[in-house]
Amino acid sequence: MLGLADNCCSEDIKILFNDWPYGLDTRIKHLVVWVKFELEEDPETDDLTTRGRQQINDYVKDTFLCHMKSENVVWFKNWKSLKSVHAVEHFHVLLFDPDQRFLEAVTGNDVPLVEQVL
Repeated sequence: MLGLADNCCSEDIKILFNDWPYGLDTRIKHLVVWVKFELEEDPETDDLTTRGRQQINDYVKDTFLCHMKSENVVWFKNWKSLKSVHAVEHFHVLLFDPDQRFLEAVTGNDVPLVEQVL
């Protein structure tokens, strides 16, 4: 089965911090994976198809789980009705207590807006 990275080039995926993360434990880092292609959803349920879910699982495994324990990584994708940004497809990844060097590498040294203004 093809994963996310198999369907695109590296410019089609960007990992950034959520600029306004949820009020969680400060050890939890909230990332957003932005993609320039649609993630396969079932139009009847508004949820990912089995294939779409597997593609994200594979991407999360290849990108995050090779650096962190599986119990410290969670991902989710909002249903269309819950999305705050509709123009660009994305899903969320929460990392518990990740290594700072890994965060810098995976986000390209991104800094969330909330940290820039506070």
